Amino acid sequence: MSQKDGVTETIGESKYVMYMLPPIQSHNLLMDVVKMVGPAIGDAVGAIFDGKPADKEIDILNMDVPGELISGALTKLFDGVNKKTLEQMISAFRGMTHVDDAPLDKTFDNHFRGELDMMYKWLFWGMKVQWGKSFSALASGASGRGAGAGLGSLFKSPSTSTGSSGD
Repeated sequence: MSQKDGVTETIGESKYVMYMLPPIQSHNLLMDVVKMVGPAIGDAVGAIFDGKPADKEIDILNMDVPGELISGALTKLFDGVNKKTLEQMISAFRGMTHVDDAPLDKTFDNHFRGELDMMYKWLFWGMKVQWGKSFSALASGASGRGAGAGLGSLFKSPSTSTGSSGD
């Protein structure tokens, strides 16, 4: 697939096509998302990748994860949600998406009104489109000892705090 062709997915009754963000915008937004979700998933990701060979590509977004790891990660995730980062991600993705052959940006509010579940499905699909390969690269590059060795520390909060919540 060419990065210019877009990625197509049917979610619910609608056909979406998402195009790739410009590289610097994508990078900066990904770093903000990693800061937001990292502490919530650090332990889970470290456990998932423990002992995996470094030379094997790993699709982190399509892995089966034990329920207890998901439960703990979700609790931390919702405690650390940053509305500004989520709004930036939604804004960036909607500007790169067509729905049923029309720009989503022009119909976003009406399209998802009363359909937050569909918006979340679109958002998570957009994360996979934009950063699926990047998550695998982060996992593979986290440590020379194994694909996931050290990922727990990569996604953990810094040990020092500035005292601000980041909202």
